[in-house]
Amino acid sequence: MHSNFSGANFRWVSCAEKERERNTQAFIYLLCGLLLVGMASPLSAQLPAVPHLSTIQTAEPVGKGGSSTSFGLLQYSKVDLLPDQRQKVNIGGFEELHRVSLQIETFLIPVRFNYGLSDELDLVLGGTFSTGGVRKTVHDFYNVAEETDVDPTTDRRVYDQPLFDGVIGLKYNIKPDRNDGFPSISIGGDAQFGYTADDRLNTDNEFLDYSPTDGFPFFGINTYMVGTQRFGSLFKLHAGIGVFLTSKLLKTTDFFALNWQVGGEVAIADNMWLLADFSRELPYAGVNVTNFIGLAFRYEVSNTLAFQLGFNSQPGFQFNLTFGGEKAQAIDEGNLLF
Repeated sequence: MHSNFSGANFRWVSCAEKERERNTQAFIYLLCGLLLVGMASPLSAQLPAVPHLSTIQTAEPVGKGGSSTSFGLLQYSKVDLLPDQRQKVNIGGFEELHRVSLQIETFLIPVRFNYGLSDELDLVLGGTFSTGGVRKTVHDFYNVAEETDVDPTTDRRVYDQPLFDGVIGLKYNIKPDRNDGFPSISIGGDAQFGYTADDRLNTDNEFLDYSPTDGFPFFGINTYMVGTQRFGSLFKLHAGIGVFLTSKLLKTTDFFALNWQVGGEVAIADNMWLLADFSRELPYAGVNVTNFIGLAFRYEVSNTLAFQLGFNSQPGFQFNLTFGGEKAQAIDEGNLLF
């Protein structure tokens, strides 16, 4: 750890690591419970293809002409991020030394739309919005607190920071499920661009953005590989690994971070499924949400229509509506009585 990091930052990192261990253990127990339910369930349901679980991508494409729409609401907070020393601040073209702090108390609203360009290729569009509550504070704004009796709580300026992004990407199924005992595998990637929160410190223990008045633009690339393994007709396991590279992390020590995800789904009725997943990190508008656990229920109205409602550990919720592609429509027509 860099010598300039404060004791408060060290305690925050230690607490985050302990919380990560607790969440990981809780998810392992939850996933084992899903497996036991699947083994004990006397059902004959067939698990349909789904492009993603509660929060993570799966290896299964939505199918040509199909679509999947999801949105959620996630609480996110990060308060009292205050480096020990003053740093350069650019306001109106003038650079001065000030103490700067960041506070985030907002709700993230991720929206995603998957469309099947073919049976193997999905187009992914979307964005992340926020409800505000991202602020940067420049303390001792007039640099007179040490010379006069000015109240330090009033001698400061607070600047609201925009937080949103747009997303465009592709997911390609390089190895489909052929019932051969081997997993289905997909690779994908997406580009993210917009305005992010300046919530990371560089190696000098300073904020990355020196200008608090105009927000912090960013550009990021998210690449991943995911696999889906079917166990019988009632249980599927999903796992993935990927890297998220963003312009705002060029000056930080965690520029190249490897992320992993795992999840499962099990039939609990002929047309209802229970889903659970865990993500080490998920990027939303350049902000990484860590130790993300999701739990959801999916109901299949028909072979071509399913909806899903889930909750997560942020806390928050997600809703998803999936329309099957041409293959699912052909199966549905084959099941008609007339």
